[in-house]
Amino acid sequence: MLSVVIPTFNTASMTLGCCRAVLSSMPEGTEVIVVDDGSTDGTASMMPAGVRVVRLDVNRGFAAAANRGVAESRGEIVLLLNSDAIVQHGALQAFLDAFDADPKLGVAGARLLNEDGTAQWSGGRTPTLAWMIGAVSRLGRFAKHFRRGNGEARGVDWVSGAAMAFRREVWEPLNERYLFYCQDIEFCLRASQRGWRVRIVDDAKVVHGLGKTIGGKDVGKLRDDLLMWGKAYYGRGWWLLARVVLRVFDRT
Repeated sequence: MLSVVIPTFNTASMTLGCCRAVLSSMPEGTEVIVVDDGSTDGTASMMPAGVRVVRLDVNRGFAAAANRGVAESRGEIVLLLNSDAIVQHGALQAFLDAFDADPKLGVAGARLLNEDGTAQWSGGRTPTLAWMIGAVSRLGRFAKHFRRGNGEARGVDWVSGAAMAFRREVWEPLNERYLFYCQDIEFCLRASQRGWRVRIVDDAKVVHGLGKTIGGKDVGKLRDDLLMWGKAYYGRGWWLLARVVLRVFDRT
């Protein structure tokens, strides 16, 4: 059984479109759960039949909403899906087929597309400081030089949480200290450390309105979340250097 969990906060119209795409192409037995994270725009009342709404009274952020949704779900495979993501026909079945074909596959990401059909980052290798510089600065247009295999269907260390599927036995609650970013990186790396494979499923195509759920990319929040993750992963010495470097580059 597949559970699709969609956390949302004040993105009613986008969430409605997301749900309709899921409902129109979901395999038999799929459950769809929208976690309304304290929205004030009438999200809960707009959801179509066939969608279960879990309402949080207070906005607690993406990770907390995702954790609640997964706790409420029943599927052996769970897909966390951003409310600004539109699954393409066959994508949900492609996730299930990938897990059926590989018993050691623990986490699978979608092949993400921009709204114009061009490729969007779907995952990559463990972030380095060079990669982070590209992510937080205008040097991002040169990010292809730092991707270290980003976007490859095989050999990725993490996949984007915009459309991230996983086996229930792999699940560990997302770190709620992060503001918006890096929960997916941390989750995937922990799964890998436990012996699970992480990959991108090419046939699971999802159009992602990058940044729409938070009103656009927030470089400051991205920088702070990357630093928090990097400190835990690389240590305090790395963090002391990286926080200076990233603050310099995010002003360029």
